[in-house]
Amino acid sequence: EFLKTAWMKPDKQEKAPDILLITRRFNEMSRLVASEIIRGGNMATRVAIIEKWVAVADICRCFHNYNGVLQVCAAFQNSSVFRLKKTWEKVSKTTRQTLEKLQSLVSSDGRFRSLRDALRCCDPPCIPYLGMYLTDLSFIEEGTPNFTDDGLLNFSKMRMIAHVIREIRHFQQTPYKIEYKQRVAGYLLDPSLQLNDEDLYRLSLDLEPRRSTLTHVTGPLLATATHTTNITTSSGSSSSSSS
Repeated sequence: EFLKTAWMKPDKQEKAPDILLITRRFNEMSRLVASEIIRGGNMATRVAIIEKWVAVADICRCFHNYNGVLQVCAAFQNSSVFRLKKTWEKVSKTTRQTLEKLQSLVSSDGRFRSLRDALRCCDPPCIPYLGMYLTDLSFIEEGTPNFTDDGLLNFSKMRMIAHVIREIRHFQQTPYKIEYKQRVAGYLLDPSLQLNDEDLYRLSLDLEPRRSTLTHVTGPLLATATHTTNITTSSGSSSSSSS
């Protein structure tokens, strides 16, 4: 599924079904977090939900689930959540500091330099961010020819591709030893809890109207390229964006 950017091709559903499944699951999880925040009917509830999910993201970091960290951080970058300045103003300083550290960890700066450093230092089990590897493979495929000027197979390119896939396989070898909880799994996988983009933004405007006078407070800044906010099948954008 990782060869020849199969996840970006017209027949991607047949060639890369599992990559597309992970892509969709990443976006669904981010939308669930954003939906939970927007459903908070009053400011105190929204603040508590934000602080809860920041704590969840930090636990994901402790478990080396960097994909989970990015899923939650992406939700905070959703325009419907990001624009809630009054709500973010009430989030505790400790939570904001934790969030800044998490955002720095998963930032796309320097080709995910901080995340790559963390992956090199951690022992499995670990869930890396798949979008980082998809970007690496895209650059290799698009920037390096399959054949040399002499018409020979470019083994240098093949070795680069193999190196990326070998690292992915390395993290697949060791499973987590976590007790399965049906109630938790049911909650995380329930599509009815996810609001669509239009409803998210409409409710966000109801919570904090656009024309209201707001004290300027910087929201969570996740310094990522558009493809890192959510995994996408074409290294492009999805529902989350900052505003």
